[in-house]
Order: sequence, then C-alpha cells, then structure tokens
Amino acid sequence: MSQRRDWSDPDSWADMLSYEPADFAVEYLLRNDEFVAECQALLERVKARRGELVGTAEFVERWGLRFHRRR
Repeated sequence: MSQRRDWSDPDSWADMLSYEPADFAVEYLLRNDEFVAECQALLERVKARRGELVGTAEFVERWGLRFHRRR
C-alpha cells in the first residue's frame, strides 16, 4: 500500500487537483484502516491463479472492487 499523505499540508495534496473520480476513490480507500486491514488479510488467505479475480463476495460487496492476481 502507498504511504499516507499529511492532509494538513496543502503541498502534499496539490497534485490531486487533476485527479479523476477513480483516483479519489483509491485515495479514500487507502486511508481507510478497515480496507487496508482487510486487503492485508485477503493477501494472506488467497492463493489464486494468474488472471483470476481475487476477493470474496463479501469483500466485493463491502468495497465495490476486485483485484486481478498478477503473475
């Protein structure tokens, strides 16, 4: 996961002025401790083959996304 920005420093988020809605969604999720914890747990549990969708139905329903396993 990426490093969190200091939201009290305007310089740390100035580049986000050009973000698309999907970019904001990613930023929001990466700041959600529950999402981050669930992703870490998912990575430990899932042993998917290349190209398969990764994530339980509950994960998809809760967060609205799935990941494709790379390589």
